Order: sequence, then structure tokens, then C-alpha cells
Amino acid sequence: MILEQEIVAAKAKRHKQYIKIGVGLISASLLCAMVILFISFGYVSDDEAVSSAIPVPTKQDSVPLSQESPVVADEQLRQAYIDIISDYENSLKPELTKIDLIKWDPALSQRLTTIEDEALSKFSITDYAGAVSTVEELQQLAQTMISDSQRELEQALSRAQSAYDADNYDDAKFQIDTALMLDNTSVEAEILATKIEVLPEILTLLEKINTAKIENKPEKELGLIKELIKLAPERAGIVERKQILITAINNKNFKSYITQSYQAIKKGDAGKAKQKILAAKNIYPKRQEVQDAVIALQNLEKKQRLAKYQRQAQTAINADDWVTAKKQLELALREQADDKVIQESLSKATTIIALNNEFEQQINNPYRLSNQQLSSKIKGKVNQASAFVDSSPSLQKRTTELSHILESMNKKISVKVVSDNQTNILVRGVGIVGITQLKTIQLTPGHYTFEGKRKGYKSKLMNVLIPYDQTSYNLSIYCDEPI
Repeated sequence: MILEQEIVAAKAKRHKQYIKIGVGLISASLLCAMVILFISFGYVSDDEAVSSAIPVPTKQDSVPLSQESPVVADEQLRQAYIDIISDYENSLKPELTKIDLIKWDPALSQRLTTIEDEALSKFSITDYAGAVSTVEELQQLAQTMISDSQRELEQALSRAQSAYDADNYDDAKFQIDTALMLDNTSVEAEILATKIEVLPEILTLLEKINTAKIENKPEKELGLIKELIKLAPERAGIVERKQILITAINNKNFKSYITQSYQAIKKGDAGKAKQKILAAKNIYPKRQEVQDAVIALQNLEKKQRLAKYQRQAQTAINADDWVTAKKQLELALREQADDKVIQESLSKATTIIALNNEFEQQINNPYRLSNQQLSSKIKGKVNQASAFVDSSPSLQKRTTELSHILESMNKKISVKVVSDNQTNILVRGVGIVGITQLKTIQLTPGHYTFEGKRKGYKSKLMNVLIPYDQTSYNLSIYCDEPI
């Protein structure tokens, strides 16, 4: 910035000098013009033709060559200085600022400053030739310093990387500091410096890893290696060791889980066995040992389900709950389809349920048993139930009640028919009672239709239910509504 200000000041000073020179040149040109005009108009002679052949000095010819050349040369030198110093400021100096010059080479740093000041000083006093010579020296020195620093930078980076790879922290730290001194913008140096900074922590972990390896503690060693990989993922040897440990630990854990699963199966602990098999499967899902353990677990679970269904079925049988017993026996038969005992128990439960349902239906509708064909069929069912009544109190109760109803439905009931001795009475589907005032007939319990007829009167129908739980029944029927 200071240099630019000084250059601007120098330009202003030189501009003033140019103005003075310009004014002098114009004055000289005017004077020459006046002399030529005077000669042209003041002297006309026979020699005019000859004199006219003599070239008239022009404005440009009137200025002696010795007055123009230094000006042109100075301007060229001045511009040369500006071009060189501009190149230095824009191209070389930014590269120099990347270097800690005072720390790297104090003498050269001082020399660079001295030359730069000297060039500016000569320029300020318009010693353009000296300024150009000095600034060229400055440019050459700067280029040499930049080249040397880059060469030393590459060497320092190489040594730093080698020291880092050899886990030599002190040397690595020294070399990377040197590299950053030579180029404080080097991305490569900054990345390597970051790695070197954590090298002490890496060395500590390496020591712990070695101890764990000697003590044969693979899980601990693996944990430490994972920490190390986070700090230095590029260490191929550590990554390989990690995979070796993972494989060894997985094999050990896999065998342990399989062994524990069989132990749990032997103890009947299906839940724990399933947990251990799943743990082994997460390690090696396609290993045959997993499939074998799964089959063993399935057999245990099947056995346990069968035992549970049989136990629940027996509990239901003891509680005379044959519907639940049937469901549990069906589930048990799914687990062991060829079990004869289960088959027989299921058949028994099915029969008892069917008899109970049939008997309950007949008990709720006892007068249907007045049908002899149905009554005969139900009697056969009652005889069949006698083989199961000892196993089912509810069936025994219904069998007894139904047997009593069957017996009652087969007994004749005395039915007294009261009339007016004028109405002719009949029982549809049974027989004729006739004209009577009082008559007792014998009918089995059930539904009957009595019909009365009398000439000149409307016929009368009467639906009657003869109860099975009574010994006699009375009814009155006569026709008393004229037509």
C-alpha cells in the first residue's frame, strides 16, 4: 500500500516536469516559425528557386534530438519499473506471505526488505534505471526464495509423513511445523498436522492394544482398536487386526449361544432357547447349527403345546365342560395326529356334547315325544348315554330327566269329557267320543284336537294339551251357537 502511494507521488512529480518541458518546446517552435516567415517574405531574389529547394524546418525538426531521447528513455524505464514491481506485488509477494520468512531465513528476509526499500527509493528520486535494476534483483531474489521454500516444503512433508508412519511424534511434529513455516496455506500440511496432533493419543491406544493382546482379552482389544480406527482410519494393519478379532469373537460367541440354546431346551426353557438361537442367527444366519437348534426348539415347543392342550382338556373334563375339552383335544390332535388316546378322548367328548344337546332339546320340547318314531329314537340315545353318564354329571342329569319324560309320555291320562248330551264329539286322528254328558277316555300326553258337531249349530274345535305330569284332565265341549 505504501509502495503504491509512493508510485502515485512519483508520477505527480514527473507530470509537473513534463508540463515544463512541453511549455519550453512550444516556445521554441513559435520562435522558429517567426524566423522562417521573416526570411520568406523579407528576401526575394534570383536565388529564390534555389532557396525554395532547401527544406523548411518543421516543428518536429526544430527540436534537437539530444533533447527528446532522454525523455523517451526515462519513460520506458519508468514503465518497466512499474511493470516489474506490479508483477512482484501481484505474483511473487503473495507467495512470499505464505512463508514465515523471519523464522525461516532472517538474513534473506532482511535482504529482501532492504532491496525493496532501495528500489522504491530510487524510483522516488526518478532514478529509473537504478530502480529497474534493483527491482529486477528483488524479483530474482523472491523467485529464488519461493523455489527454495517449495523444495524444502516437499522435503519436510515427506519427512513428516515418514515420521508419522513410524509413530515418531517428536520428529513428525518438528517436520510438520517446518512445512507450515514454509507454507502456512498448504492443505496437505494442515491435514497431516491434524493427524500428528493426535499421535500421542494413538500411541497410548497402541500400547493398551498390545497389552490386551498379550493378556488374551479379545473383546477389550477390539474395543480399543475401534477407538484407534476413529482416530486413524488409514492404518491398514489395525483394520486387518479388527477383522481377525471380529471373526474370532463371533465364532466363540456363536458356539456359546448354540450350546446355551441346547441347555435351555434340555431344561424346557423355550423362551431362553429362542433368545440364544436368535443371537447365534444374528452372527451366522445360514450356519447348519442354527437350523439344527431351531428344529430342536420346534420339537420342544410342540411337546409343550401338546402337554398344555392335554392338561387344559383334562381340566375341562373334570369340570364337565366338554365343549372346552373338545377344543383342546382338537388342538392336541393337530400336534400329534396319530395319538390313539387323544382320538378316543375327542370322540368321547364329541358324543357327550351331541347327547347333551339332543337331550336338552327334547327336555325343552317334551310333547314332541308323543311321536312314537321320535320317542323310539330318543330311547336309543338314552341307552347310548348310559355308557357316558359316569364321566358327565350334566349328561347323567339330562338322561335321568329325559327317561322320566319318556316314561310319562307313554302313560295314559284319564280325560273327562263333559258335554250337553246333544253334541257329537270326536278326537281327530284318535277316535269318536260320541254324544255324551260325561265320559272318561284314556289318552297319552300330547296335543289333541277335539271337534263337536250338532245339527243346526256351528261346529266347534278345541285344541287341548294333555300334560304328562298330571294323572287326570277335564274338558267341556258342546255346540251352543245356532247357525
